[in-house]
Amino acid sequence: MQVGRAGRFASEPEILASLLEQLGDDVLRPPRDVLKLRSELRNRLANGQEEDEPEVLLVLDGLDECVDWPREARVSTLQALGKRVRCLVSISGGVGDAHAWRERLGWKAGDALFVEVAPPSPAAAERRGIPSWAAAGGNGGPQALAVEVERELRLLQDGEVALEMLSVLARALAPLDAEDVAELLEIDDLAVRGRLLVYGSILDRILRRDGPVRALRFQHEALRVAWEQRSAGREEAIEARYRRAIARCTAESASRRLAYFRRYASAHLALGGAPIASMLAFAEPGWVAGNSGEALAYALTDLRRLRDRIGEEVERCRSLPPPLAAALVCCAAAQGAAATLGDTEPWESPDADVATALLDADAARALALLALAAEVSLSAQAGVRERALEIADRTGARWSSASALIAMAEAAEGERRTRYARAALEAARQSDGENAPRALVVAAGLLPEEEAQEVAAEAIARAGGAPPAIVPEPGVSEASAVALERASRSLPAPQRIRVLARLLADLPKEAKVHAVQEIERLWTPWCFESKKEAEAVAPYLSDVLLERALEEVPVWPVHALGARLVSLGREADARALVLRWAASSAGYRADALLRLGERLPAGRRPVEEVQALFEELAPEERCNLIKEHPFASVALLGAEAALRMAGDCVEPSGSYVRAVALARLVKALPEAMRAEAARRAVLAFEAAGADADVLGDLCEAAPWMSPAEAARLVSTSLFDASGIPSLAGVFQGWAGVAQLARVFRRAGGEEAVLAAADEVAFAGRWLRSVE
Repeated sequence: MQVGRAGRFASEPEILASLLEQLGDDVLRPPRDVLKLRSELRNRLANGQEEDEPEVLLVLDGLDECVDWPREARVSTLQALGKRVRCLVSISGGVGDAHAWRERLGWKAGDALFVEVAPPSPAAAERRGIPSWAAAGGNGGPQALAVEVERELRLLQDGEVALEMLSVLARALAPLDAEDVAELLEIDDLAVRGRLLVYGSILDRILRRDGPVRALRFQHEALRVAWEQRSAGREEAIEARYRRAIARCTAESASRRLAYFRRYASAHLALGGAPIASMLAFAEPGWVAGNSGEALAYALTDLRRLRDRIGEEVERCRSLPPPLAAALVCCAAAQGAAATLGDTEPWESPDADVATALLDADAARALALLALAAEVSLSAQAGVRERALEIADRTGARWSSASALIAMAEAAEGERRTRYARAALEAARQSDGENAPRALVVAAGLLPEEEAQEVAAEAIARAGGAPPAIVPEPGVSEASAVALERASRSLPAPQRIRVLARLLADLPKEAKVHAVQEIERLWTPWCFESKKEAEAVAPYLSDVLLERALEEVPVWPVHALGARLVSLGREADARALVLRWAASSAGYRADALLRLGERLPAGRRPVEEVQALFEELAPEERCNLIKEHPFASVALLGAEAALRMAGDCVEPSGSYVRAVALARLVKALPEAMRAEAARRAVLAFEAAGADADVLGDLCEAAPWMSPAEAARLVSTSLFDASGIPSLAGVFQGWAGVAQLARVFRRAGGEEAVLAAADEVAFAGRWLRSVE
């Protein structure tokens, strides 16, 4: 790879895409964001390990000419190379520059070999066709040639135009044709061509014209740098020319945009630290068009630069002011729309159903608004919730998600509530998925009582009477539980008792008493088929049934029976039971004693036993136990010990466990320690590579983060941490607005939440753009 502006490979996305193409990847099926390009190339280069794999020599010639190569080694795509991969990087500069680049690439000093290449002698340069200024001691070098050209142009009439032409060209990221130069100089392109003819003999000393359009570029990067230095005093004026040209370009229709500005506009603004407002045009439907895979790839690059600028401002502000919150959601929505277009590839087939692919985003937008409504004051809640319901009013009839319609019904009142519930019923009836019975059950609780029992009976029939399919986890509403209890009375005893067990926690008090009595009547040995069912019944076991359950411990969870024994005042029996069945390893014993200790009064907990067992465990085992039992860990190990042990798990395989353990500890620790645990949880999340599986627990810790930590979390996670990027995924699901709603609140207060809600509502324009 010859890096540089002359070959249109001056930015990281262009370089990575080209390298992947040379390794055999089709980077436009689908188009990729630079984060994906980095990940794929990193994996390709790191996997060159096996003997049957081809050897790879990767040459990056002039990498210092890349204008946006990451400065942080942790981002480097070249940090880990397989045994059969070698990499050669050339730069201009001295030994100090070489060492700086070695660190930037993430290479250890012992893994890199440095070779200094001296300039050729004048005779050697002549033989090899190298300009004399590039030879050793060659006529003053490129600076001298630049001075000569400037002097000659100043002697000519209108020579100032030619000088300005060279100055804008020196700051171009790729060759410019006459139309590009005319746009920058704000003159007619015919005038540009005329001046090129008039000044051609002088300009040709430092410029070259390539391709059929005779695009202009400097003959060598050193000449470009020399001219850039000559015009340093006019840098702001020249950058202003680029900004004006870019503003005109973004206001044009797609068919009238000049190719150069379509491809490099965002790079110029990002490199110049432009205000975010000036870059928001890159997040509009008119810019993110699905005309071709190549155009969409350019749009994804533009959006990544916008996201990076937002991230820079978040770091500077150390919070998430409303304008940044809005810009973040706006950009993420555009990224999601681009990802959806990339998956459907409308440019490949005129019949591509983009509208259906984007329709799920309406349901997701409504759900995100409900989540955001929960994070604002009561006076503002109704307005945000109403916007969600308005989306459902307009498009809910076409939603395929029964769960989304159920959420709308739960948020609505009166006729609206019943209408959404019935729409959810229809969606569930039309679904052939395994979750359809669960959706019917939940919807039943939103309907009038008589209708609810009929729907519950329909769910039972749809599930074939199987209790796990009938009663969804983690539970149902009281109304759904009552309807299911009544509808399941005709089930055979083995199924009936299991359904009752799953409903116990959600039934009203009187119905719960009757259910417990019926369970006692229907009881037979081994009647429960899962530990969850047995655990649900354990708190209600009579002395007689408890003794029977103790004979069925392989099914009955030891900790649940132990807790029941404790509640009946039989602590010694509980401890003996736990130790007898958990005696196989220190880990099992520690787990069982933590569960038991949580149920015991403070003075009678097995503190010393648990602490001694933890000393026998590996750091990752300790951390995992703390993750599973945060409150018990604090109670038995002590707050400081629990926090220390959660952070001691440093193995790569334990990064997820560490991050979740720290996040879950936040609520279990004393108030004075919660902020520190939240801070460590965020750092562990970042060190683990922003694993989306951690986000659910991490968001629960948001109230104890600092505004700066929360802002950084939402800025780096929204959409980017999602495993399956799409427009719907921006709003609902892992790393979506709904999941991060609490973090938005902590990062920027209610104003940031409301700004995000405005942008979620406004994102409906992506649907209208394809209808």
